[in-house]
Amino acid sequence: MQKKNILVIFTVLAVTLSLPAQITITNATFPAAGDTLKTATDLDPAGIVMTAPGGPQTWDFTSLNATTRAVNAFRPAAEGTASANFPGAELVTISDVGAEVYFDVTNTAFSILGISGAGAGGGFPIETDFRYSPPLIERRAPVNFFDINQSQSDATISLPASAIPGGILDSLGIPTGLFDSIRIRISVQRLEVVDGYGSLAIPGGTYDVLRQKRTDYTTTGVDVRTFLGWVDVATIIGMDLFPADTTISFDFLSNTAKEPIAVVTVDSTGLVAAQVDYKDNGIIEAINPVTGETISITVSPNPVSNDATFQLRNMLPGQYILRIFDTNGQSVMVRQLSSDRETVSLQSLSAGMYLYHVLDTKGQVMGTGKLMKVKE
Repeated sequence: MQKKNILVIFTVLAVTLSLPAQITITNATFPAAGDTLKTATDLDPAGIVMTAPGGPQTWDFTSLNATTRAVNAFRPAAEGTASANFPGAELVTISDVGAEVYFDVTNTAFSILGISGAGAGGGFPIETDFRYSPPLIERRAPVNFFDINQSQSDATISLPASAIPGGILDSLGIPTGLFDSIRIRISVQRLEVVDGYGSLAIPGGTYDVLRQKRTDYTTTGVDVRTFLGWVDVATIIGMDLFPADTTISFDFLSNTAKEPIAVVTVDSTGLVAAQVDYKDNGIIEAINPVTGETISITVSPNPVSNDATFQLRNMLPGQYILRIFDTNGQSVMVRQLSSDRETVSLQSLSAGMYLYHVLDTKGQVMGTGKLMKVKE
């Protein structure tokens, strides 16, 4: 009997030692000042479906093709123009549309303190500042298989009614002249579950990873201040201006890279990839030559309820890619533009503020802008 027990113990040990080790993600993967993170994005991934939880697993994403590429440079917070408005910030990134994102870094969390400039208007085409309270945690450490984390971050932006561009409030059905201020309320509820581990292959490399499922539930409310005090606009016009939004993504994290190896944003099924952002191990190709004249991209009408016409001026003939983002930075639409004037249906988008990029076929951003989608 004793020999049999010893044999069982050795068998269990042998099986245990043969299993792939589950990695731990440490704070060494947090971005630091001077880091430049390179990311490629496939806006039309084919055949990528999220597997059931568990491990060890093997994921093969080598079929990904870069529709666009991005370079994200982290700088000391003092280099941001709005750094004085974000005391305690250690880092800032500055986007090509002028949005400054400020970060707080501790031993256990890498968090967004707030945003300044374009995209900080909570769905309105205005440039302002807002802060999350508490800061919105983007990364944690340490991260292990089976970890579960929940958090909520809120932001409130108060502005005089005069700060909203003329015509915007009327187009949204908000009666003007009855209030002097507007208040935008943003709330992000986040659930993160580390539900898998294994090996992930992407173009240019294979990595040991943990898979973290992230669910973001974002609500945006708008109040106006009347002689009765603050009133929710939804009670005035009978509907929400900005419907609640749920985004589900799967983050594949490595302890050897500061970029997530892949971030898979899934469609309404919760399993099929709609977009994949992944670590760019390739070489960014030379950009297209320009005409020598100032490039201009306009959209009309703006605000728009359904169809928008994009006008490209002083750009070389060829194929271009229109990419539209919501105010959380999620890509919500991609279309190919084959002429210098094309009409695009935005009917599938919810009412709200969006940013758009127009890119060439090599991923070079040719122009950016903002548009407001309103309900019909």
